[in-house]
Amino acid sequence: FQVIENIENLSHLDSLFLGTNKITKLQNLDGLASLTVLIIQSNCITRIEGLQCLMNLRELYLSHNGIEVIEGLENNKKLTTLDIAANRIKKIENISHLTELQEFWMNDNQIENWGDLDELKNAHSLETVYLERNPLQKDPQYRRKIMLALPTVRQIDATFIRF
Repeated sequence: FQVIENIENLSHLDSLFLGTNKITKLQNLDGLASLTVLIIQSNCITRIEGLQCLMNLRELYLSHNGIEVIEGLENNKKLTTLDIAANRIKKIENISHLTELQEFWMNDNQIENWGDLDELKNAHSLETVYLERNPLQKDPQYRRKIMLALPTVRQIDATFIRF
């Protein structure tokens, strides 16, 4: 397995790309206070943790990992993009404080409860939501229910909303 290491002195680093590295744990990121973009897709991460010091983070890409629970984002209030697609998540939770979210990528998970969308109600600039290939998508009213729950959304999955 691979470990994130030897980066604690990169305090002015703006973006970090660690995709496809067999990384198993989010760690040793505390010194990256200036980080605004963290791309860590296609690894072996099972928990969202170790991000509490990244208060300037705007974009977080965690797709194609083994994450089961949305957690550990309490201090990442500036997030505008959250990509947690293709994980093992059953519930949208612990993100109601992410009021600056504009893009939420949650496709290819196990979301089945429409009430979970309430977690996104405080994101008044939310424009893009990806929820395809979740159990929710089997609902014949899928697009309509997303539009009603999240009126600011302009794009559902790859399709723009026509008015």
